[in-house]
Amino acid sequence: MYGENAQKRLVIMPGVYAYVGDLPKGCRLCIQGTKMVIFITGVCHDKCFYCPVSRERFGKLVAYADEEPVHKLEDIVDEALRIGADGASITGGDPLVALDRTIRAIRILKELFGETFHIHLYTSGRYATASVLRELERAGLDEIRFHPTAQWLLKRIETAIKVLRRVRVGVEVPVLPDKVDELKSLIKWLDEIGAEFINLNEAEVSPSNIAELMKRGYKVHRDAPIVLGSEEAAIELVRWALENTRRITVHYCPARYKDRVQMRIRLLRKALRVAKPYEEHDSQGLLRAKRGPRSPEYLHLVEEGYGEIIDGYVVFTPRLPIRGEEIRRYPTKMYSLLPSEKG
Repeated sequence: MYGENAQKRLVIMPGVYAYVGDLPKGCRLCIQGTKMVIFITGVCHDKCFYCPVSRERFGKLVAYADEEPVHKLEDIVDEALRIGADGASITGGDPLVALDRTIRAIRILKELFGETFHIHLYTSGRYATASVLRELERAGLDEIRFHPTAQWLLKRIETAIKVLRRVRVGVEVPVLPDKVDELKSLIKWLDEIGAEFINLNEAEVSPSNIAELMKRGYKVHRDAPIVLGSEEAAIELVRWALENTRRITVHYCPARYKDRVQMRIRLLRKALRVAKPYEEHDSQGLLRAKRGPRSPEYLHLVEEGYGEIIDGYVVFTPRLPIRGEEIRRYPTKMYSLLPSEKG
């Protein structure tokens, strides 16, 4: 982290990031596509009008790892192995609503992948009491990111800075274009109390929040599901921080980069690691193969090691000049066709 007298610099890479200070490790790993995303629960007792979490997940005790359903902790471990993860982010909902589940996930990841496996967590802070924060630190959490939804929750950030010795404390909020002055005040206050960073997210638009956003006068970007003006406001805040903060890192994270690049990198890493010998991967991280009926011609390919029998079909390498229906699948543990190919 930059000290008070350190020489700060402004870094802007259009469409990727903009920041003043040092990027948090969690952000660096995320940009590289080496961080697994764990949606630990959909339950949250804050009602943010701009929350983009889908109606199928919000308020429900469901879990996912990189969009794969999680039924037991081993599913999280499997996903970490499949993408070769160097870390994980734990999100929701509010992970502290499901504290036992969250603690167990942190501990098992640290035990299996070692202390260098970096874990950060998002919370509104509603349940981030001193005792809970210490429990998270003992479990092995590396970084906590608060999303304060009310004035009284700012006290939780102060508590975290006081009681945590090893865990890095920061804030992460979406940028709404009419809230620039409020965010400047928040950044100044965080700088004064010793928070290490604030991440400014490009405000996302989803089916679950679009009505509330439009009701308040926000407009949707014509080329992407984001709030119009969010990026410009975030860049303004990062530029402002260069001259008006002492120590805190101020980082802007575009939603479009996360959707288009980071997820693709994770899928590609997974494809490279889990592809079967007869499968090929494309630039989107999807695995390609062909399939044909269980006739002698195709069964011969299985005997020769060019494929296998799955769901009543012979699935084989697309490199062979043999007629067959080309299929693609997400590189998951279980074999499945893309939704559009299921009819």
